[in-house]
Amino acid sequence: MEIRLAGTADRDAWRSLWYAYCADQGLNSSEQATDRIWRRIERPDEPINALIAVSATGVTIGFATFVIHPYTLSDRPVCFLADLYVDESSRRQGIGQAMLTNLASYGRDQGWLRIYWNTDRSNYHARALYDKIGKLSPYLTYYFDL
Repeated sequence: MEIRLAGTADRDAWRSLWYAYCADQGLNSSEQATDRIWRRIERPDEPINALIAVSATGVTIGFATFVIHPYTLSDRPVCFLADLYVDESSRRQGIGQAMLTNLASYGRDQGWLRIYWNTDRSNYHARALYDKIGKLSPYLTYYFDL
């Protein structure tokens, strides 16, 4: 398996997985929004980027989108892991953990302070992995839609 930053040639494979991810989350991403997200991933001046996981047979089997941003308590940037998805047929094989390990390595090379993310409280499979590699924040997340 290869894990690397997404590039222009990965667009169609990423889109296919993106729509599967959205369906899993009960979300609907329009063609326009999906195209906009991908264009931002491709642009080096944007804070959004993505890793992709490619199987030994060349099939894209997972992605992680992330956003780099300043942090008020440090001069080092932080990374928000926005989305982590592994194709259903490839789950429980360590791919999610490998993507997180790769992202952490990349972040250390880039000088990030930390990586953080949110997950649904009921997402027990993902939380089993997250409990092994991360610390559960004491903070609750509140939001309101605009």
